Amino acid sequence: MTLNSSTRSLRQHVQRSLGDDFIEPPSVMSAVGNDDDDDDGTEDFHPRGTASKARSRGGGGRQSRGGRKSGLNINQTDDDLMETSSMSTTTGRHTTYGDHQSEEKGYFHHLLNGKTNIQVLVDQWIDSYQANRDEALIELMQFFLDSSGCKGKLTQTMYLKMEHVDMLRAMTEHFDEDTSEYPIIMSGLQYKKFRASFSEFVVLLIKQSSYSIIYDQYMIDNLVTLLTALSDSSVRAFRHTGTLAVLKVMTALVDIALTISIQKDQCQRQYEAERQKSSARRAADRLDTLTTKRKEFEGNENEIKSFMNFIFKGVFIHRYRDIVPDIRCLCMSELGEWMKSYPMVFLDDIYLKYIGWTLYDKVGDCRLRCLLALIPLFQTTDLVGKLELFTNRFKDRIVQMTVDCEYEVAVQAIKLLTAILKFNDRILEDKDCENIYELVYHSHRQISQAAGEFLNQKLFHKAEQPSNPSKKRSQNTAFMHLLVQFFIESELHEHATYLVDSMWDQHPMMKDWECMTDILLEAPDQDEDPLDDQHENCLIEIMVCCVREAATGEYPIGRGQPNRKLTMKEQKQKEDDKKMLTDHFIGTLPPLLNKYIADADKLLNLLQIPLHFNYEVYTTTRRERDLDAYLNALSDIVQRHTTAEIFDAVSKCFECVCDVSFTLSNRAIAHRGNIIDKILANFNAAMGIFEEMDEADEDDLYPLLLNLRKLDAFHQCHDLGNIDLWDKIHLLFKAAIDNEDMSPEIVEKCFGIANRSLLWGLYQIDIQFDKDLLKKIVKRSRKLCNLCQKLMLHANTQICHYAYTTLCDLLISMSPHLVDKNPDYQVLVIEINENLIQSLLTFLNTYVFFAEEPKNQDEQAKIETLHKKRNLLAAYCKLIVHNVLPIQAATNILKYYVKYSNDFGDIIKNTFTRARDISKIHTAKTMAYSLMAVFKDCMAARDTSQQSGGNEDTANIDLSPLRELARRFNLSFGLDMSKQREALAALHRECIRFALTPLFNHDDPTQPGPNILFLEVLPEFASKLLKPDKKAIFDHIDKLVHSATLENDAWQPLLNYRRILNDEPGSGHGLKARASTGTRGRKRAIPQDDDNSRL
Repeated sequence: MTLNSSTRSLRQHVQRSLGDDFIEPPSVMSAVGNDDDDDDGTEDFHPRGTASKARSRGGGGRQSRGGRKSGLNINQTDDDLMETSSMSTTTGRHTTYGDHQSEEKGYFHHLLNGKTNIQVLVDQWIDSYQANRDEALIELMQFFLDSSGCKGKLTQTMYLKMEHVDMLRAMTEHFDEDTSEYPIIMSGLQYKKFRASFSEFVVLLIKQSSYSIIYDQYMIDNLVTLLTALSDSSVRAFRHTGTLAVLKVMTALVDIALTISIQKDQCQRQYEAERQKSSARRAADRLDTLTTKRKEFEGNENEIKSFMNFIFKGVFIHRYRDIVPDIRCLCMSELGEWMKSYPMVFLDDIYLKYIGWTLYDKVGDCRLRCLLALIPLFQTTDLVGKLELFTNRFKDRIVQMTVDCEYEVAVQAIKLLTAILKFNDRILEDKDCENIYELVYHSHRQISQAAGEFLNQKLFHKAEQPSNPSKKRSQNTAFMHLLVQFFIESELHEHATYLVDSMWDQHPMMKDWECMTDILLEAPDQDEDPLDDQHENCLIEIMVCCVREAATGEYPIGRGQPNRKLTMKEQKQKEDDKKMLTDHFIGTLPPLLNKYIADADKLLNLLQIPLHFNYEVYTTTRRERDLDAYLNALSDIVQRHTTAEIFDAVSKCFECVCDVSFTLSNRAIAHRGNIIDKILANFNAAMGIFEEMDEADEDDLYPLLLNLRKLDAFHQCHDLGNIDLWDKIHLLFKAAIDNEDMSPEIVEKCFGIANRSLLWGLYQIDIQFDKDLLKKIVKRSRKLCNLCQKLMLHANTQICHYAYTTLCDLLISMSPHLVDKNPDYQVLVIEINENLIQSLLTFLNTYVFFAEEPKNQDEQAKIETLHKKRNLLAAYCKLIVHNVLPIQAATNILKYYVKYSNDFGDIIKNTFTRARDISKIHTAKTMAYSLMAVFKDCMAARDTSQQSGGNEDTANIDLSPLRELARRFNLSFGLDMSKQREALAALHRECIRFALTPLFNHDDPTQPGPNILFLEVLPEFASKLLKPDKKAIFDHIDKLVHSATLENDAWQPLLNYRRILNDEPGSGHGLKARASTGTRGRKRAIPQDDDNSRL
């Protein structure tokens, strides 16, 4: 009797055809050559056979475990055992795993509770096996069944008489039918620890057995037979648990084989050393001992390798393409471990091809496990040489995976390519590298950082700093030149902050402030080319982005969470970096500002640096001279430049340095005062010239415009309350009203100064209440409101836009919310009247909804125009959302919800959604009013078409826009009808009132009124009404029409609406018949509300 018979069932598992439970590998796999010889699990498996030691159990002469039983008596015995096994199982199907095992106190119970040391459990089982191996194996098999979630109990009779497949078939009936989960996939910390303990237990058990019982041709044979049968089961719980266990057995066998290989090599070296000794010194008995020992190692190694080969071909090649993704992931993870642990055997193309094929798996987690298995192999120098053929075959696929839809897969693919690049930079072609270069600008931060690491390895790893003995330069100078050149060639000059963030943790040059400023300030070396204007611009932009990243620790927009809270370590690093950059730039920034004072683009970037200073460094390091140099540079910039952007940047710099918490702020305040005094003197002079001129051209107005830019910029960040400019600004407003050729930019700056003077006034009375200042603000706010309404009718479109936005901002500033702060602020609130609302709506109709667009406008201009329109509409909707205007003021906005859905649909939808938070009833009424407005437009379009066609007959009216708008409104009410009950009733009541007013036609009393067709839209909302509300609305209609006889077809919309409310699917009777029957019970009144409310 040999072991061959006991493993016959194993070979049958290998040779059997794949069933419906398996998936085929991707078609691309066939290109590598999936030979059938590799999938045959019988030819390479030749275990040692011994007739006397094969599985004898207590002296019984029964067949081995794998052999098939023959004869009728045996089959009858199997039937009896099936019944016995069913009776011996737990009867309660709803008991938990812990309750079941608390009685058994088995290995599953100990591992699940996690209170027993795994080493103790392994030693206990080995001792039990040495005492009674059958009982020990029954306990171990029961452990695997329990770990699968099976509640059946394995008996000794079943173990001795039944095949493994039959046992599993019997155990299949004892699963909990209420859940499809099993322990190794269940959620929770306890089961997560159990899965780790399960794997550790199996590995440790096999390793511990390698010193004694693993070579007895009994334990490992039975264990592998059971686990192979489990992994081949059609029950997912058995298959998953069995696959996990047998792969962990394989992992342990790989470690054992590696240990034996090392011991065998050591023994061989000892044998060679002993044999090379002279005959006098050589010990003959030692040579015999070493030879015997070496043969024993070879025999053990061959036996272990035979089981490894069998498990791989009998389990792995079928499970790596299992239908369950978790099983496929498990196979790839374990294969990677085998390759890393025992590369002499497994790091071969025969095994690597399975990872390569699975790179095409449809499940992202499977692709991820393949990449995670490959990365350690490519990072090990000794193993990379064996991966060349695999790399050439699957390189293109790995490059494709850098843009995988699963971000984590893309990250690991880039890391793998980085490891390949370190091995051989010639494997990747230029087009492959360019695809990865672009990912440094990716919105996902992990992908961009991985691409940054690849870029660092490709461009900066082998770059060398040219030596120059005459001058000491930073070692990062050459790297910085390469980075600037890469940024220029990428042609994404507005995204420097994304490039900096990608490279932030990859190279120290990103914080080498001295290197950056030396390149900009110092003359280039003899062997260096001087920077041109484009390189200087890009270097300054990169430097500013580095300063911002170091001082704030914030990620660029779209990468990571906004307003991310820094950890303690990150906060400490940020403070240290802020001090270091401040200490460097307080000495180098003034020379940089003076060098590039004539270049506005460079100045705009350089002026961002002081916003991130730690200004106390000026005091602690006694750098007052550097502060004076910095302030003088700012003064020179104000004097020499003319653009509003530069003035805004300088104003923000003064805002930081004039902070009262800064010790030396008095010096900055004095400098700021001198600058403002000069600006004010020039402004007064320019105003004097302007008042004397009858007509002025652009050159005459330029000094006035220049000083207005400066005043407006400083007024944004600084309170100029001691300087009263209102009278002069008011004079310019009057000139704009009288003169159609007035410069729009002058009017814009005047609006900015006037509006901000009111805001600064509100800020002052919040700090210290002053009645005189309050009266002044009230008076000037009313004047500014009137001026805005007048200038909204100006002939110049830009001036109209400025007036409109200023009026909307003013209404927000002087809204009723001020009263919440102080009741005395009631006088500040601007009264909302019908004329004001109508002027705003007229503006929107003119410049947003029906604006004339120029012909031959390119796409970029159309996008900019649409953006301006959206801003104008949002300014009006903001007034409604903040309850400054009544909700009813949105009527003429909601009517365009369908017509301009693509351009403004999101703004309009957000408006009535937010308006519901204020009042659901008034929002519903406003929807009804907008439907009425659309109906009137449809009627007007019908009349226009009838007149233009010259047809006196009544033309059909197209109500499709009305129905579509009603459908959109209906969807916005949601599914919870109880919450919208009163709002829907109000909508129906307003629509009924409009449709039935007047009830009859004045010319023909038998015909309905002109609005009767409006009732065709109400069935859209009837489905959301509750039955009591339908009855109440039905009675409300009866009350309005009284006992009128409605027999003409023109009344059909009303009759249809009545049938829907009365839930009558067939043809209904007239309203007169309905009224004559009377109504039983008390009529339910429709909810009423106050129509005069402002909400």
